[in-house]
Amino acid sequence: MNKKYENQLLQIIEKGIKERVFSVDNTFTEEQKVLKNNYENHLYMTECVNLFWTFEEKYNKIPSQDEYLEAYKYYSFKYLKNKSWYDDNKDKEFITRCIEWRADRAYKSNLIELMTVKQLELLGYQVFRHKYIDVIMGVDLVVVKDGKCWYVHVTKNTDYSRRKVFDKGSYTSKTIDKKNFRFHRDFTGHVKFLYSCDESKNNTVKKGLPLFRNDYVLEKLDDKHSFDFNDEYNQLRRLSRSVIRQTIEFASTDGKMVVSESSY
Repeated sequence: MNKKYENQLLQIIEKGIKERVFSVDNTFTEEQKVLKNNYENHLYMTECVNLFWTFEEKYNKIPSQDEYLEAYKYYSFKYLKNKSWYDDNKDKEFITRCIEWRADRAYKSNLIELMTVKQLELLGYQVFRHKYIDVIMGVDLVVVKDGKCWYVHVTKNTDYSRRKVFDKGSYTSKTIDKKNFRFHRDFTGHVKFLYSCDESKNNTVKKGLPLFRNDYVLEKLDDKHSFDFNDEYNQLRRLSRSVIRQTIEFASTDGKMVVSESSY
């Protein structure tokens, strides 16, 4: 991880984050429950899905939580204004709370991923993290050491989150940044780093942010789940050449390793 990102990440961790979580669903009216479900489960917003990446690519920075939330609100209301089930005059106050909750979860998830990158680097691994690895391959981190690699999914340790990881494994191809990727996902043998929001056997918690325990990480990155990094058919190399007549380059987070293969 470059020093600029590392310093920004440390500052954010030291400050801590807010998580405005709805803890009791039965405090909502039936109408609010429907509205919340519509917003969370039936409103796919590309800009919000890629928002953290947008800050990194466009502004070369890790956004603060406030910056991230304001942008998340902007795009959410942009989508909501065209939905028949949303009434701005009646629903805005409640839906704003829903947006805050959804944005907080997404922001926290991205920070945990970055913390894991730095942790892996300190443990002697090289790490690939990229928007295309995330969106196309469906993997959070590709971890490399001694010619072996692991495909890592960092996710919350809940039934819903674990199930969601497997659901994402069926996608076949996708277009992003005007590039048509022809890539078939296969999560067989992938590794899941599972965190809890409280202290657990898998992680500790610092300023509200889960940090994996080193022994847990080392245990998960075993030979059984490793792949040959030099195999031309490994998933990162396939992704690099999955756009016709283009070469997609991936650099490790420490800048010391590059994967770049042509589709010609």
